[in-house]
Parts: sequence; C-alpha cells; structure tokens
Amino acid sequence: MDAREDLPKVSIETEQDWKRIQNNLSEALSVRLDKELESRGQPGDKEALLPHIEQFLETLFDIARPNLRINGRTTEEPSQDDDVEPFDEALDRYIWSLSDQRLKWDKDVAARRRTRPREIEGLISDINAQHDSAELDVAQEDPTYDDIDPELQEVFSRAASLTAQLSQSISLQHERATRAKSAFQEIKALKP
Repeated sequence: MDAREDLPKVSIETEQDWKRIQNNLSEALSVRLDKELESRGQPGDKEALLPHIEQFLETLFDIARPNLRINGRTTEEPSQDDDVEPFDEALDRYIWSLSDQRLKWDKDVAARRRTRPREIEGLISDINAQHDSAELDVAQEDPTYDDIDPELQEVFSRAASLTAQLSQSISLQHERATRAKSAFQEIKALKP
C-alpha cells in the first residue's frame, strides 16, 4: 500500500482508454453470453437478458470509477478544460522517490550530527592524553651527559666561547659600520 494514499488507484492515461476498456468488457460479456445461450440451446433469450446485462455493466463501471485515476486525477474530481497538460505519472513517481530519498538523507545527517561530536570529542581526548603522557615521559627522563666523547665536549666549549666573542664583535662591527656610513654622508655633502 502506498503511504500517500489510503488505497491505491488504477492509473489510466486518458478518458478514451477508459471508454475502450468499457467497450472491450461489454463485447467480451456479449460474446460470452452468446456462447452460453448457444450451448444451452436458447439463442432467443438474449433480447430478454440484454437490459439486465447493460444494467450490470453500468453498475460495475460506477463501482470501478472511484478507484480510477485518469490522467493523474481521480475520477471523483470535476473534469477541467482540455487545455490542461497531461499528467506525467513517471515524473510524479520520480519526484516522490527523490522526496523520499531527501528525507532519508536528512535523517542520516541528523543522526550524524548527534553522534559525530561525541566521537570527535573522544578522539581529541585520546590525542590530548597521548600528548600529556609523552610530555611526562620526556620530563621523567633525566639527560645524562656522562657518555659524551671528551673531544666533542672540547669542541662544544670552544664553539660556545666563540659565540660570546662573536656577539661582542658583532655589536662592535655594527657601531663601526654606522660611523662609516655617517662619515660617508658627511663627505658626500661637502663635495660641491
């Protein structure tokens, strides 16, 4: 059963198709009646039964009509102009399937919005815990320099002393460069 309707209806493209179905059913019933009367040997009774058959068919079609959808409209609705574009049943089904799919995606997104933040929070907590434990491991390790090569220690101490000398000489060289620049500008200003 369709979720959008109480009872599914039989879809027929045009009113002419409905008339053709009615004619086919009338003809089939007439042929069946002729065969039945011939087998019983009473072909003259057809005229007496014909009004009853027509009444039966009319009642049958009246009962069937509310369960029909002709050109996308139920037959209970009043008929409108012929200028109206025909109803596209396939397009309607496609639109409804897209709507159903959109509802499924919305439900999926809503479920993810409820669960993903907790998952991300758990991941961040785990990463922070790992980071904190790594810092504790590094802090607990006391660096010992007993096993360093004496030659390497000597090279390092010379480099450290050179660094101190370089920092003093850099400031001295900077002062000299500044004085030379100002002297150059004074000489340049003196030339006519």
